Amino acid sequence: MKTTEKTLWVIAILGFLAGLVGLYSRITGGHLVAAYNTYVPWGLWIAVYVTLIGASVGAFLVAALGYGFGVMAIRPLGRIALLTALAALIAGMTTVWLDLGRPERLLSLFFSTSSTSVMGWMTWFYLIFGILLVVMLVLDWIRPQSAVLRWLGWLGLAFIILFGGAEGSLFGVVGARAMWDSGLTPILFLVEGALTGVALVLLLSILFGEHTPLPFLRNLTIALICAVIVLEASEYFTAFYADIPAKVASIRIVLFGPYWWVFWIAHLGLGLLIPLILLASTRNNATQLGIAGALIALMAITTKLNLVIPALTVPEFEGLRTAYVGPGLSLNYFPTATEWLVAIWTVSLAVVIFLIGYRFLSTRKQVQA
Repeated sequence: MKTTEKTLWVIAILGFLAGLVGLYSRITGGHLVAAYNTYVPWGLWIAVYVTLIGASVGAFLVAALGYGFGVMAIRPLGRIALLTALAALIAGMTTVWLDLGRPERLLSLFFSTSSTSVMGWMTWFYLIFGILLVVMLVLDWIRPQSAVLRWLGWLGLAFIILFGGAEGSLFGVVGARAMWDSGLTPILFLVEGALTGVALVLLLSILFGEHTPLPFLRNLTIALICAVIVLEASEYFTAFYADIPAKVASIRIVLFGPYWWVFWIAHLGLGLLIPLILLASTRNNATQLGIAGALIALMAITTKLNLVIPALTVPEFEGLRTAYVGPGLSLNYFPTATEWLVAIWTVSLAVVIFLIGYRFLSTRKQVQA
């Protein structure tokens, strides 16, 4: 086992064990241990959930290009990309499951949802996507050159475009929240998720010694960063020009509110501009490219925090803040220690799943050789 792999195991286990404290608090204390409430029903866990789902979509993009479109430069990363997508999907679904008011009623989402419900459709999309990932991993394990694997790569790419866009539609169709209600929201989800997943695969390819595809992944990451900047700028500029009060109020919170640094420093600076400079200034420097990938992956959560929370902290009508007061009736939100610990646990779970899969497939590959 390589030093890099051992280090990741240590980090993952430490995070997993620390997160168990938060998980125990969530199980025994229910939702009272979280800071979200009647007015702000979604918080950190929803942001983590959509970030992980986006990363899963982006990682699969790499696999689909390698398997389905025959991009030989990234074909060696197929297993890493599929494992990353599966681990992120499982962790993301675990996060949202813990956020549910009645987690034990999860299965009812499959059999008691309306055919016109976006969330109902997404429930089945999650299941189909998970099955697709498992089938492709098994095929790559037993028959790496299978024509079925190639066709699944083609079909899978079409599916994740639908899947990633539909994930964004969970927010984009909520007309009561002006910040979410936009045709760009599904596209932003898709592109931001693609950026996160590709950057994560770039980082993992460096950590696990797969340096061959670096130039291709570098160019793809640069293109996605530029796309995110253009889309976000379009969304914000048109919102200010249209001057819809609720939307402008939410965006002002993002840009100039108490947590302004999340957008300007964490997201724009560390998550986009610095990685863009690092990527643009080299083609094959593994350390530089790895730092860029790590920054993008770590800062990805900021895009969803800036989407989920500011929209909910703006009152739905003037005077709501003072009209009703009491426990659970607050427009102020900051995650509790339990919320942070549960988030650490689910992310650590993703790393553990990835490492177990990587070790198993690596052992299998050595036996076959």
